Amino acid sequence: MNIGNIPVTSPLAPPAHWHDHDSHGHVVQFYTEDAALLGAISRFIGTALGAGDAAVVIATKTHRDALSQQLKERGFDVAGAVRQGRLITVDAAETLSRFMRDGWPDAACFAAVVGGLFHQISAVSSAERSRVVAFGEMVALLWAEGKPEAAIRLEGLWNELAHTYSFSLRCAYPITNFNHDEHGEPFLKICAAHSAVIPDESYSGLSTDEERLRSISQLQQKVQALETAKMERTDAQNSLRRKQSELADLLENAVEGVQRVGADQRIQWANKALLHLLGYSPDEYVGHQFSEFHVTENAFAEYWRRLMQGEDIYDCPFELRCKDGSVKQVQIYSNGLWEKGEFIHTRCFVRDVTEQKRAEQALRESEANLRLINDKLESQVEQRTAALRQLSARVLTLQDAERRRIARELHDSLGQYLVGLKLNLDMLRQAPEQTGLWTQSQELMEQCVSEIRTLSYLLHPPMIDDVGLASAARWFVEGIAQRSGIQVTLDAPSDLARLSAGVELVLFRILQEGLTNVHRHSGASAAEVLIQQEAGQVSLEVKDNGRGIRQEMLSRFDQTGAGMGVGLSGMRERVRELGGQMKVEADSQGTSLKITIPLTPECVTTT
Repeated sequence: MNIGNIPVTSPLAPPAHWHDHDSHGHVVQFYTEDAALLGAISRFIGTALGAGDAAVVIATKTHRDALSQQLKERGFDVAGAVRQGRLITVDAAETLSRFMRDGWPDAACFAAVVGGLFHQISAVSSAERSRVVAFGEMVALLWAEGKPEAAIRLEGLWNELAHTYSFSLRCAYPITNFNHDEHGEPFLKICAAHSAVIPDESYSGLSTDEERLRSISQLQQKVQALETAKMERTDAQNSLRRKQSELADLLENAVEGVQRVGADQRIQWANKALLHLLGYSPDEYVGHQFSEFHVTENAFAEYWRRLMQGEDIYDCPFELRCKDGSVKQVQIYSNGLWEKGEFIHTRCFVRDVTEQKRAEQALRESEANLRLINDKLESQVEQRTAALRQLSARVLTLQDAERRRIARELHDSLGQYLVGLKLNLDMLRQAPEQTGLWTQSQELMEQCVSEIRTLSYLLHPPMIDDVGLASAARWFVEGIAQRSGIQVTLDAPSDLARLSAGVELVLFRILQEGLTNVHRHSGASAAEVLIQQEAGQVSLEVKDNGRGIRQEMLSRFDQTGAGMGVGLSGMRERVRELGGQMKVEADSQGTSLKITIPLTPECVTTT
């Protein structure tokens, strides 16, 4: 045969002779199906027995039984060969256990145990030209146990035994056991430990050079494709590691507390901000039960119960115990990671609201004091009426000074500011109209009440029951625009009719969920909120100019209600209970979330 001008005297691909008659060979056979292995081994053993030679089989019970059955079907007297001592069959696992020491094959024990089998069989194979063949699966058992180096060492012990006894050995491994990149090097070592290698039946069953060359070319193509996939996977893994590192750095150095709590309620990780807030070192906090740091045990139990029900936790108030014994007032935002119905861990965002709570408490105390002062003043109205004319001139004199004093104290103490202001307003309110003080005091009152409402509005977010949907929406839109930097506009009629508390609460919660998702996930620079009430229905729409949502997520949400977060999924069901619809649309220009609820008589309030 010639390739170009070069003569070739050997075939391009080896034929399937597989060294069955090599009296000193140590051959390894790889196989995919048991049937292919047993067919080859039955021919190997049967050829020896048929020629009057001897055989040693060290195999699993399943393979021993199947091999015996195939030899019988080929016409061999298996029982007779055993009686004559020309066939020895032993269990691979039991034989292996006799020379393994601490997970490693002992050379001396191997020589005694396995060498003893060949010594025994050589006594009945003393004819000048008789030979011994052997089939062993002990190396395959070691590989399956995850001990590749022990398997390679055992192959070497077989080669050393061949210096003492003459035999032809066939080892076998399932090729499916070599299915990872890290198996490449030990696989080559195994092949190197043998005098010949028999590939699995997908190759060894090919009968012509053309078929074998085609198979080799296909294998080369697969190897190239796998190498390319490996490089791409490595690049993807490197990119993922970089992103994970960036995310970890972001969370670790966030100004707000972040932590992860496992299914066993133990803290798995906490960032610097949270550790600094509570005053603990990582060893003093991480790894401990989260409940250890809660002042109120029942509050934590209720929080964990809600979390285990799959609920997303928003603004959950807690008192956490610091290392120095003090207590921090916090709000926790928490949601769980679930995989196949099993809770893995929860992500917790912890916000310190201690100062806010103190301010609220101060305001409540101030309001209580104001009520006491007001009650006292009212009880003294009758006694003061006679003297009020004389006091009026003095009040007018003190008015400017009092206002200047209030302005100075506004920055020092909110409580003192409110007490002093309310006291003066009540005094001015009681002045008789004929003195001319009422007009002046009414103007001052309106100005100061406006300031009080502004401060109270900042400390106490409005309740929908008090201010209505449009006002509450305007408050939330202004707040999230300031926090996120997103330009958010609200289009809502000022004369929007009051709806039932349930309908207004659903619409407001959806507005919160929608704008929160825009802030956290969309990458938008602008968003628009539109509230309309017409044609027997009320509608709410939240639109943004962000990156949009993948179509598969939209389809899943339309079909099952899942994929957009527990909050929106729950709201979707509530909208349906009210007879309404929720629709999410998205493209490369942004996302639109629209809710429409029919205005049935029970949805409209008359108050």
